[in-house]
Amino acid sequence: MNLRKNRKHDFSIDISSLVDVLFTLLIFFSLTSTFVKETGLKVELPSASSGQPIISPEKYEVSIGTKGDLSLNGVEIESTEEMKNILSKFDTAMRLRYLMVIKADTATPHGRVTEVLDILKTLGFENIAVATRSKN
Repeated sequence: MNLRKNRKHDFSIDISSLVDVLFTLLIFFSLTSTFVKETGLKVELPSASSGQPIISPEKYEVSIGTKGDLSLNGVEIESTEEMKNILSKFDTAMRLRYLMVIKADTATPHGRVTEVLDILKTLGFENIAVATRSKN
């Protein structure tokens, strides 16, 4: 005598929590990823064959446009005096630690670049680089 009945077992996997986890991971990675965005003045960099890429997390960019207009880290400023006032607020440790990158357009007057270099050296910045694009 067989007391057990043959029952068919319904087997299913609930994937609703898996979908929640995947969306959470998608949101996490999209929010924590970095995007390279060029802001500020449109500058056509000169080319150089001796340039090397610089990877520095602590850099500050000074952009000089074709007409001599200035921007600091993408924020346009009015004059070199205003630039000097902003950069003079950096303490000595920051002046030694930060890499100051000058991005000057190919049509920028040489005197304007020299003026910016002079301000940076006068304020005590030691790490100064001029941005170029590679010759290919």
